[in-house]
Amino acid sequence: MTDLFFIARLTASESSFSAQITFNPAHPVFSGHFPGKPIVPGVVLVEISAAVASQLTGKDLTVKEASVIKFLQVIDPLQHPLIATDGSIFEEGDGRFKVDMSFSAGGIIFAKLRGIRLQP
Repeated sequence: MTDLFFIARLTASESSFSAQITFNPAHPVFSGHFPGKPIVPGVVLVEISAAVASQLTGKDLTVKEASVIKFLQVIDPLQHPLIATDGSIFEEGDGRFKVDMSFSAGGIIFAKLRGIRLQP
């Protein structure tokens, strides 16, 4: 997924964070998802959770489990090339982390991810 999304800004406190994510509307994934009406695939939002957590922790983390994922609105990268995400991250032990986060722009909530468990 190289060059599909970028973490433009990431700020964090002890257990919470916020970030700005930019999408590359010219990325080839959008020509197939969907032709003429591009939308960000849901799996990309899950991958963003791992990328943000990896950057926050300095560890290469991958998603192992997700408790609740709610896709509320589609993200059109042409209309919303920049979205905000905020959430919390907690270390569960043994290098494992739990992330809760939401994605939004302009008052629209696109998705909520809860109980994303990541590990190296």
